[in-house]
Amino acid sequence: MATYIQVYDRAVGILREEKQYGEKSLEFLYHTVPGRILLQLFFCRRIYSRLNGMWMKSPLSKGKIEPFIREYGIDLSGCERQEPAEYKSFDDFFTRRYHWRCKAGAGELMAPCQGRLLCCRVEKGLALPIKGSVYTLPELVDNRFELSRYEGGVCLIYRLAPQDCHRYYFCDRGRILRTEEIKGVLHTVRPLSERYRVFSRNHRICTLMRTERFGEVLQIEVGALQIGRIHNLPVTEFARMDEKGYFSYGGSTILQLFCPGAISVDADIQEYSGQGVEVLVTPGERIAVC
Repeated sequence: MATYIQVYDRAVGILREEKQYGEKSLEFLYHTVPGRILLQLFFCRRIYSRLNGMWMKSPLSKGKIEPFIREYGIDLSGCERQEPAEYKSFDDFFTRRYHWRCKAGAGELMAPCQGRLLCCRVEKGLALPIKGSVYTLPELVDNRFELSRYEGGVCLIYRLAPQDCHRYYFCDRGRILRTEEIKGVLHTVRPLSERYRVFSRNHRICTLMRTERFGEVLQIEVGALQIGRIHNLPVTEFARMDEKGYFSYGGSTILQLFCPGAISVDADIQEYSGQGVEVLVTPGERIAVC
């Protein structure tokens, strides 16, 4: 039986029930003894990620595209390629480009990706609550960044479902100050695994940026189970809506940390985040003001 979670669709102002992709396999992997053995011995090893990546990039995987589109009602009308037959593989389809445009005005923060957004305040002790669990920020960045500047600021958490566009964009004009890649065991970032400290074991890329309107922003891309790579473009300077990178196949998460006073998150996002309900957003959409 499919599992559903509630999300808020701010475009039409209603709550929706959203189907969770691959829930049965995750239930087996995390909630049974044989599944946890397989998870440790095979699925979380890089060889599985590489083999899965090879399969997804193979023309043999094209047969997955149309059933996936039908099951999740994916709209290709805004894509560069609008016909399923135009894609060479499932990975080619998964990393598809849309013609997004920025709807945020001057002094407004835009969403960097398509996904489900929660916001939270960075409290004293730099603990990050996500889906009922708590993950420390130093653990998330492997103690490689000075995080005290974000205390009292805002953390934005974007969960990308497999049916989303998996390309992400810069939220403002600026330059990259530093990038750190943190390798780790590949695990899920989905709500099903909330009892596990999964972020400390995921592949992450942390980017410290100085932006024109929002000061220093730390962005963290987190890979999930079956993610082979996080692909970031080799740029040092950027403009708003420039592409930053993309995820290979799977579900993924992006986090952004802002210093105190840098942004004021829109009221509806704050309200639903306080209830633990994610808000659907798209790239270029306004989510906060400076």
